[in-house]
Formats: sequence, C-alpha cells, structure tokens
Amino acid sequence: WMDDTLHVELVMPFVWHSAFEDLKEQCSADLLRITGAKAIDWKLSHNIATLKRVKNQPGINGVKNIIAVSSGKGGVGKSSTAVNLALALAAKVGILDADIYGPSIPTMLGAENQRPTSPDGTHMAPIMSHGLATNSIGYLVTDDNAMVWRGPMASKALLQMLQETLWPDLDYLVLDMPPGTGDIQLTLAQNIPVTGAVVVTTPQDIALIDAKKGIVMFEKVEVPVLGIVENMSMHICSNCG
Repeated sequence: WMDDTLHVELVMPFVWHSAFEDLKEQCSADLLRITGAKAIDWKLSHNIATLKRVKNQPGINGVKNIIAVSSGKGGVGKSSTAVNLALALAAKVGILDADIYGPSIPTMLGAENQRPTSPDGTHMAPIMSHGLATNSIGYLVTDDNAMVWRGPMASKALLQMLQETLWPDLDYLVLDMPPGTGDIQLTLAQNIPVTGAVVVTTPQDIALIDAKKGIVMFEKVEVPVLGIVENMSMHICSNCG
C-alpha cells in the first residue's frame, strides 16, 4: 500500500461479481485496522480458468468452457435460462442454439432477420447480438420452413455449427440444448467437449419426472450436472392454487 491507501486486487478464475461487494463490506474495517491505512482501493478482474472436460475431449478452438443448458420437457424456460445465463456471466461469452427443430435464440436476441456470412467460404462467422457471439439453424432457415431431419442428420448439422463457426476467444460457450433425452442429446453429450450441464425444470410433477431423466442421461455420459434451475417456482396456478 502507498499514500495511506491499501490497494487490493483480486483475480478470480470464475465470474464473481455478486459476492465482491459483500467481501468488501466484511473485510474493509479489519484491513484498515490491521494495516493502519486510511482508505482501500479495491479492484476485481477475471482470468477465467479452463475446467476439465468430459473424458478430456479436445476442445473447440478459442473456447475455454462449454455449458449445456438442457431440459427433459419443452416449455419450461430452457432457452430463456440459456440466454439470461449467457448475458449474466458478463464475460467473453457465446451461445449456440442446439435446438435444430425449434430454434428460438435468434428471436430472443432480436436477431431473427440476420444471416451469417462466410469469410473464407468454409466457416461461418457468428452473429453478434447484445455482446454475445451466437449461431443457430434459425439464422439459416425461414420461420415457415420445418426441419424434417432424422436424428443423425440433425446431430451432424449441429456439430458442424459448433466446429465450423469462427468463434472468437470465449470464456464460456452456452449450448441451448433441445428438450428430451433422445438420440440427438446423447450424440451431442458424447461428441461435444462439455464442461458441465444445467438442467431447467418447473415445479410441476410432470416436468420434474423428465428433468430426472435428463440428469440420469448426463450421469451415464459422465457430464457433471452443475445445478438445477427451477423456473417459475413462484407461480401460483389459477385453478389449483
């Protein structure tokens, strides 16, 4: 410290904005008393660590961590959670819409009318929206076209979007997974170097049953479940209370 000011800089390996203010409040008085300083200059920076990947699979160029946001049942707020998680991380973040049959990320980010470009004729440049690097099959098809593809074809298309997108250097890439536990989900979990998964559900029993199935699927393919998001937990049913 210098000039009667104690300079404290924390470099965190993960996003840690929420607890920083609490730390300052809890420690400032003791630090001033112990050091004799008259003021404290706090600084927080991040150096996001690359965590261990499933089965040590090779990573995606420039991407440190991949987080899969999944749900056993559709309509529980999975895509909303994925978008808000990506925005809340407040780091260098991308989001890939892995829901081939029902892409919604372009609409949620207000970018549904944009189309990806190919600088080299082989790879796609991600579409930037709200500070996020994004890609989705929704950028390539119109709203009135249905993706009538079998599982292997859809899985191949998704792997191409993941591996052939010119992602910038990212701390996190969030995958908005399709709902369910079928062929596509298993193929993705086994072929994408996922750091961990987040399972989204609602409080209803029918949604929780499918969420449990999703957790079992991730356990079988050795993908760590980072947490469960209970969406709409404060909702009170107008019929049953």
